[in-house]
Amino acid sequence: MHPLIVTPLYPPATGGAATYFGMVVPELLACATVERLTVLTERLSDQPGEWTDGKLRILRRLPSRISVPPRNRGSHAAGYALTQLWFALQLPRLVRRLRVDLIDVHTRYRGPLVYTALRRSGVPIIADLHDKMTRPATLKGIADWLLCCGEGVQRFAVAGGFPVDRIVFVRLPMAAPDVPSADRVAALRRHHGLGDVPYLLFVGDITSSKGVYELLAAYRQWRSEPPQARLAFAGTNREGTRFLRQIQHTPGATYLGRMPHEDALALMRAAEIVVLPSRSEGLPYVILEAVALGARVIAPPGVPEFDAHLQGAVLPEVSVPAIVRLLTMVWARHDPTRYPLALHEPRRAVQSLLELYTRAVGGSGAPRPRRNIRA
Repeated sequence: MHPLIVTPLYPPATGGAATYFGMVVPELLACATVERLTVLTERLSDQPGEWTDGKLRILRRLPSRISVPPRNRGSHAAGYALTQLWFALQLPRLVRRLRVDLIDVHTRYRGPLVYTALRRSGVPIIADLHDKMTRPATLKGIADWLLCCGEGVQRFAVAGGFPVDRIVFVRLPMAAPDVPSADRVAALRRHHGLGDVPYLLFVGDITSSKGVYELLAAYRQWRSEPPQARLAFAGTNREGTRFLRQIQHTPGATYLGRMPHEDALALMRAAEIVVLPSRSEGLPYVILEAVALGARVIAPPGVPEFDAHLQGAVLPEVSVPAIVRLLTMVWARHDPTRYPLALHEPRRAVQSLLELYTRAVGGSGAPRPRRNIRA
């Protein structure tokens, strides 16, 4: 079997998709039924365009749109157009040349030319849905299967009109991160000007859908009362000057910029609370990693796994009053947040993913003719 994984982010890029596929790919390569595996992802300036190691081939050929922050709205629109054209002109040809048996595509890639290219590829398509940013109904004529990584995403897909019999739930894989050393944590705190001051930490893309403006407003209210703590943001700024102006007008808030995943983990380790007031999450790695590192968290609403296991640490809604109330409650507690990370054991998740791959290509690992799913 030769799967093609299409993802905007792959290590050393950072983000949830990079973390996910960085865990999944090594496990798939260890499976005998996977004879070859190709990852198609965005170009990075410091990485080769093609790299091969045994069964694995990494092709960094897609326009750099999601892996780097947009310079302005014009560059963002241009990146979208170039991505659409690349898929239309290159993807079907690449699938034929490499003799790919199936495509596992992250749903961050969407748009008319992307969908047309996927239909023209002639192989089974698995759409990998990790958040609530893509309308499921638009995928039902594109994907043979819709892979959902969390219970909330699965419910979102059903409610959004994707056929239930073609939805597969595979729990998000999660390996506990290495605990950073105290020296490394201290060095990073000094480097980013955090020193010994307690701080709250947001990690992720800086977008309005992730509640960054509500968090800043809530922090301004909450910080006016003791105890004092700084608020730090780490991630790609996709809001541009609007966000930076808000930071400048919020005493105690700071934007640390983009950083390697390992640096973000080290800062999570020392944070008083890791906060993610997002509206669009499926099952965010940031919260799982923070819990694994012993941090207290404020988790986003709409994630059934968090509702079940993080009582008292989940926002009921993304609003300024709700964030202020939960900040006050979680700050007053001193025990780290607990969550059953064993639910996300990587090998179990990848075994389920491999079973879906085998099912998609016809049960034996050999390719099969693709059925018509245009209706």
